[in-house]
Amino acid sequence: MREFKKIGVVGSGTMGHGIAQTFAAHGYETVVIDVKEEALEVAKKMVASNVQIMLENEFITAEQAANTEKYLSFSTEYSAVADADMVIEAVPEHPEIKATVYAALDQACRPDTILASTTSAMNVYDVVKVSHPERVLIAHFNNPSHVIPLVEVVAGPETTKEMLDDVRALLESIGKAPAVLNKYVPGFIVNRLTAALLRECSYLVDNGLASPEDVDTAFMANQGLKASFEGPLELMDYIGWDVAAGVGQLIYPTLCDDKQPSPMAVKMLQAGTLGIKTGKGLKDYSGKTREELNAQRTLNVLKISKTTKDILKNK
Repeated sequence: MREFKKIGVVGSGTMGHGIAQTFAAHGYETVVIDVKEEALEVAKKMVASNVQIMLENEFITAEQAANTEKYLSFSTEYSAVADADMVIEAVPEHPEIKATVYAALDQACRPDTILASTTSAMNVYDVVKVSHPERVLIAHFNNPSHVIPLVEVVAGPETTKEMLDDVRALLESIGKAPAVLNKYVPGFIVNRLTAALLRECSYLVDNGLASPEDVDTAFMANQGLKASFEGPLELMDYIGWDVAAGVGQLIYPTLCDDKQPSPMAVKMLQAGTLGIKTGKGLKDYSGKTREELNAQRTLNVLKISKTTKDILKNK
């Protein structure tokens, strides 16, 4: 089993600072690289805020808070990851940017350094070119990356089982719950499930079968309660696969199978009611800032995650 001592993170924005914070909190020497010094200063403030909120809500220990300060550093130079055992790329979803970053990492890092992308959709295996391509894989952290346990690990064409096992063990050591895909498929697991569920939810609303509020209530008051300890496939073990087959025969022919965005999504887009970023979506968010709404959501996630972590440990 590979030993990991130092982790690099390229990109200090939405995902990068939280990923780096998590590794540092668990005692790994961690360095964040960004081409802009001002971006690193923002990341430092965000990490400090994250740590304070997580400590106040008992999501991390005092030791982990101290570790974050002790083991986390920042740099604008790729040379800072020359001795890293794994480097996680968390830059914008533009092929040219990712290709440039990987070319720089290929020059700066050891030949055996694992290079991982946090892309949520892109097939980086068709985009980036490095020597020793067997060391490239996808490790898709979910937002907020310092809170959500899931990391989708997607094998590349040349990724070995040993590397997947090593990365899985590393992620588990920082309290993450890795889910491995044997090869790339658009959307990975989470976004494919989300897209399928959203399509059916929108269909019910678009066809006047239920209100948005009642659709959300139906999910939250049933599947939402069980989702932290039971996935949709395990659920069938309790319901019975005979029931699943029978209900499937009845329901599958009636499910929405549209290949285009739902009329609801198009309507919201045309109206400019995009959600909290515009102050209004299906709900009216006026009177509260985007930062306030996100802070409350993060606190909600923290509360649920504390219980979920304990449940996942016993699975």
